[in-house]
Amino acid sequence: MAFEEESLRGRIALGWVINLVLVTITLLFVTIESILMDDSFRSLRIDPGLQGLASMTYIMAVYGLMPVYVHLVHGLRMRLFRWIAVAMAGLAFVYFLLHHLSHWRIGQRPDFTSHVLDLTLHIVAIWVLVNSVRWAKFPRTGTE
Repeated sequence: MAFEEESLRGRIALGWVINLVLVTITLLFVTIESILMDDSFRSLRIDPGLQGLASMTYIMAVYGLMPVYVHLVHGLRMRLFRWIAVAMAGLAFVYFLLHHLSHWRIGQRPDFTSHVLDLTLHIVAIWVLVNSVRWAKFPRTGTE
């Protein structure tokens, strides 16, 4: 049973890291696209949901710190902290789903290729959320 719990925590941490990489790659692609289009970085300036670099800084920090949080919480053995991890996974999924849909609505996702990274991000986010719920519901031990 300890191996299964360790495996869950590893999958959750890996999912957060994969999503951090995907968000970073997406930002890089949008930046390169703006450079090549020579549009004065229009797609970055009118980004729905982001109010400047401060928002992106906090989002990147959360994605980077969540794997550490998941492993630290395990040592505390308190279920409340596990459910906080579930809430963070849920919020991250909903935020980026709405962010993606808003890009689509204003016409910044004209073809399937422009959706690939967003869809990958959503799939991994669901994977993190499902594993986080399984981890939060993991059977109690005598120390809890």
